[in-house]
Amino acid sequence: EYMNLIQNQIQPLFPNFATAVSGQSPADRELGRCAVVEFRQEFAQQPSSFKSSIELRQYLSISPSPANTSQDQPRRRLFILEDLPRNYILTLGSWLRIPPSFFAGHYDDPASPTFNHRNPFERHRKSQFRLRYGTSHRVEVDVPLHKRSNIYAFNTNVCRYLHAYDPKGPLYDEMRSHHIVSFWSSPVGIDGSWDAVLLVDPPLTELAKCLPSMELAPVRRELQDESSMPKHYLYPEMNNLQELPEEVSERASAFECPKYNSMFDDALNDLASRNQDFGELDNPMAVVKFPRKLVIGIMLAFLRHRYLNLLRIQKTHVKLSQNPRSSFSEGALSSWHEESFDYIVGACAAMKELIREMEENMVALGLPMENGNTGWKSGVAGGPRPPQWEIDGWISVLDLAHTVDWLTNSLATGYLQYISIQEARVSNGIAKSLSKITVLTMLFIPLSTVASIFSMGGDFLPGNSRAWVYWVVSIPVLMMLACLY
Repeated sequence: EYMNLIQNQIQPLFPNFATAVSGQSPADRELGRCAVVEFRQEFAQQPSSFKSSIELRQYLSISPSPANTSQDQPRRRLFILEDLPRNYILTLGSWLRIPPSFFAGHYDDPASPTFNHRNPFERHRKSQFRLRYGTSHRVEVDVPLHKRSNIYAFNTNVCRYLHAYDPKGPLYDEMRSHHIVSFWSSPVGIDGSWDAVLLVDPPLTELAKCLPSMELAPVRRELQDESSMPKHYLYPEMNNLQELPEEVSERASAFECPKYNSMFDDALNDLASRNQDFGELDNPMAVVKFPRKLVIGIMLAFLRHRYLNLLRIQKTHVKLSQNPRSSFSEGALSSWHEESFDYIVGACAAMKELIREMEENMVALGLPMENGNTGWKSGVAGGPRPPQWEIDGWISVLDLAHTVDWLTNSLATGYLQYISIQEARVSNGIAKSLSKITVLTMLFIPLSTVASIFSMGGDFLPGNSRAWVYWVVSIPVLMMLACLY
């Protein structure tokens, strides 16, 4: 029945998702991870993982519904699903009555022009959000030279791509990819019960798909030349501790230290290591605070990488400089290259789109947003105020995005102006050379005329008695022309 909804009801809106789900192989239908966390007062939450969709179905079948349960406290559960395996989608969707558009909007590539991943009639829903973000990978795809490409596909059910830099291009840096975190929760029951689903992307595995052949290629974690790109740790500090705990044994656990390899693992580890505040359990959004903070940290690192790349592209090998922007005429943008033009123009367009996506993320979370150009503020009327750390975090992301956008536009403007000036100087140099050639031509014309006149008589030819007359006549002519020109 749930599959019929996907094929018939939402297929016109999400044709790629419907085709991909129906075309999954038996192995792909189980390709993913799923876990559940139950939140109970006076008990520490303990995540439980499911080895297969059959275990998930059995768990849901023996779990009583909130209307039929006689337990003394509400049932609050968070399901975390990695990737989009068909069997897990059908099980969770049918048992929890999740609209299939929740899964469908998570499928398409975030960097591609898609439109139905957000609802234009309800930009913010207190029970749902969908966040798009980018990240970097210090890896290389091990393929022969003739098969190298600037884009590879993840070996997953979701449509995700791995974008690579050309080693011979103006900049060679870490591969990048774009991902989504989606959240859905049921309405809170009278007794405070609720179910929620956090949908995350799988990490980069040991294999990637070459396009368009879809042939699998190994992913190399160690670069062939480690010096080809600099190493940076650009993730921000996740902790906002005013002071360390009094107990020495609790100080290490007070720090949030995600590994940034897998959103699924980092979210589960945080839920397993921390007890949820009982006062926040009435709001399903509160239990996914750490994944929301994780997206901010990943996005800040991604933008910091873009900022360093723009400074690095102007790096000169002629001399060391404390200010990389002071040697524009000696950097990679000092002469016209089609690759440089493509990079700069593409970066300008990409930053405009990225800023729009970040603003959409803020709207989806119900965060107040201020636009410096128009002075308008948007937010959600009524309801609880968003946490201050989330407001400050996304403002930091948006400010850094605008900074990178400003720097990109400055480089683009400076590059085009510098190339125009350089071309004008080259044209002026060519014109001066032509002028000198013209002057030389004007000098030789009268000399040739004098020589032709004297050649009529044999006495004036070189070696004869009156050969000196030619120089007596030519030297004053040369002096007169020199004064004129």
